Amino acid sequence: MSNKSHRIPRALSIQSHVVYGYVGNKCAAFILQLYGFDVDLINSVHFSNHTGYKTVKGSRLSVDELRNIFQGLLTNNLLEYDYILTGYMGSGELLHVVAEYIQLIKSKFPHVKYVCDPVIGDNNKLYVDRTCIDVYKNEILPLADIITPNDFEVELLIEKQLIGIQNDNQDDIIWQSLRCLHNMGPSHIIISSLSADKIGGNRNMLQLRASSKLADNQYQTFRIDFPRLESSFTGTGDSFSALILAWFHKENNLICACEKAISIIHQILLKTLELAKPISIHNTCGNELCLVESKTIIESAKTIFYAVLNEKCNS
Repeated sequence: MSNKSHRIPRALSIQSHVVYGYVGNKCAAFILQLYGFDVDLINSVHFSNHTGYKTVKGSRLSVDELRNIFQGLLTNNLLEYDYILTGYMGSGELLHVVAEYIQLIKSKFPHVKYVCDPVIGDNNKLYVDRTCIDVYKNEILPLADIITPNDFEVELLIEKQLIGIQNDNQDDIIWQSLRCLHNMGPSHIIISSLSADKIGGNRNMLQLRASSKLADNQYQTFRIDFPRLESSFTGTGDSFSALILAWFHKENNLICACEKAISIIHQILLKTLELAKPISIHNTCGNELCLVESKTIIESAKTIFYAVLNEKCNS
């Protein structure tokens, strides 16, 4: 383990906040603090609950408010972090300000690592304004060290269909897509879940695909297979990106970070199903994560899924 472990690592997390439930910063703060991080939070929205409920009340952070927050931190010399984590932003204007200040932070503190969950949408549905897509491509990804898009977000970022094409070279298309993302800036890319049946596998399984750029035209690529759970959840992506940050800090190795993160998420989901309340008619998005009840799972961090290297792409 690196020398960073001898002091408390500092992280700035910029994403959504809800009063009830666990998404965005509610997930990230709990997980990172359990692992000993000092976490500062900027909330891109402050909502009563997540948007899967019939009614959502609250407010969105404005561009001016975000600038004022950053300026206050800057004036007081409070912008020294080890990690930056971003999630849901909502608009390209807000994302542009985030990019501006991350660039400033990285110029002042070159050691800082930026983990970006480029929240755009899922299952062919956008969660954000379309202006976010260009800002991610042109401003955010060149700054990011690690990104954790889903398959739909990858397609929007590279402007190419990733899965669902009946093609003998489907596997190659996925790995080539990761290389396209590497060319935009990030050294480490993780697609947290692909439906295995869409890429010629077992419909009851999901796959994580990931790639680390080691040098020019040299990559370490791998997959992790894990069971599909027949239920819906919120906050899984936000929790996953926080776990990736924590375990990459601990191990400085993407394979170990992914094995830990996907194993822990799966065990949290099993605990959530075990304790699940009947889904309210007001909530159309499924189960709220039982994060507090999963505290021991997060801390013990038992690895139950392991990576398989893709030798074809690792030469």
